[in-house]
Amino acid sequence: MVTASENAAILKKIEDLESRAAKLRQLLENGTAKRPLIIEFSGAPKAGKTRSISVLELFLKRNGIKAEVFTERASIAPIKTKGHLYFNVWVSCASLQGMLEALYRDLDVFILDRGLFDALVWNEWLEMTGKITKDEAQELKQFFAMDRWTELVDLVFVLTCDPRISIEREHADQLTTKRGTIMAEETLNQFLQATNKTLLENSAKFKKILKFDTTSTKTQDGVASIADEALKVLNGFLDESICVVPLEALKTELPDSGFVSDSTTIAGFLETVRSSKAFSPRSDAEQNPNYLQPIPCAVLRYDEKILILRRKKPGHPLHDKYDVWAGGHVNQTDDGDDILLNTLHRELEEEVFIKEAFELNPKPIGLIRTNEDARASRHVAVLYELTLKNENVALAMNQKEFRSTRGSSMSGRLVSIKEIGTLYENMGNWSKFIVGHFWPDQLPKSTGEARLFES
Repeated sequence: MVTASENAAILKKIEDLESRAAKLRQLLENGTAKRPLIIEFSGAPKAGKTRSISVLELFLKRNGIKAEVFTERASIAPIKTKGHLYFNVWVSCASLQGMLEALYRDLDVFILDRGLFDALVWNEWLEMTGKITKDEAQELKQFFAMDRWTELVDLVFVLTCDPRISIEREHADQLTTKRGTIMAEETLNQFLQATNKTLLENSAKFKKILKFDTTSTKTQDGVASIADEALKVLNGFLDESICVVPLEALKTELPDSGFVSDSTTIAGFLETVRSSKAFSPRSDAEQNPNYLQPIPCAVLRYDEKILILRRKKPGHPLHDKYDVWAGGHVNQTDDGDDILLNTLHRELEEEVFIKEAFELNPKPIGLIRTNEDARASRHVAVLYELTLKNENVALAMNQKEFRSTRGSSMSGRLVSIKEIGTLYENMGNWSKFIVGHFWPDQLPKSTGEARLFES
């Protein structure tokens, strides 16, 4: 029986969770998320996975957060032999398909009941029990653990349980003592071993994995902990930590506005980023006058042509503007040996869908700053030059619609350098500085308007 003090503690915990959910709903209304947050649940039979998913989904929906559960497909698989390679591949591919489709739907949170991590666990179990070869297991692992897939999973909950307790739960409140196909103690022990090995070998592939042993955990305590962790990750997802450098740490002077090509100044700013970078929630960084935000970006070239982009995102400062660069903010997940180049590679993949199809000069060719308003003055572009590898890549970029997962998009077209002057008046300020520095002879003598992308 729950005591009065225990009940009061539970109610206080629920009140705290609901208060945090309300704040997150305000962030969701800002519409900054490019896709839904993706949470995967993986777990041993009778470890409480299904119950945890159900409670979390209801909690999110009741608090105004659009959530949906993708129920595991094992029960509807046309392949009936559960211990076969084909079964695991079919179920795992169905989960991957569901996750990819969710990217383009109007959801805040997408919950996978068994997904990529679970596919790796079952792959390990199939190899352990001799149902697939080592080579087959490795090939499957390479596919399901691809960065393209695992980067989409924001949080994995792995629920485990002592096999004997799992069997007790299997029989509780039932009118049979007969066990399910996997509910033998030796099989459950094998599955637990496969789970632990998968955790050891694959944790670095996922952004965040949390393991919960539910053997002796009260259900409500367990699901409250899961909701708590889910809200933490959702908060970081919506108000992402971006790279900032304190103004007082600058190792070089920057103009209030203009293009900087001086190599000493560029090197000084790069050293400031390297030695003094910090990470701050975007909501604070965009308002804090004591921070500058480095924004790595690149001009994309092929022969004597430049990729011109036009964003279609109402409310965005660059909506319906022409730009000669692609790039964006530095996230904490980009941190590494060269955080600016890491960011640029990610942004190119996200914005214009290219990956390793170019040659990138690792040395920046300039810095850009504008002062049209306080927010703009806190952004410092670090400009690189990128050359598309071949004509096939260039053709794929020309007259291309790069549509994001939330309806916003960019149009792209390769334009001769001799033509860019006709677009100058409709460019964003950074692009104007780039054109003015590298191709001053193309600056327009009049302000006649030209249109590349007709509606």
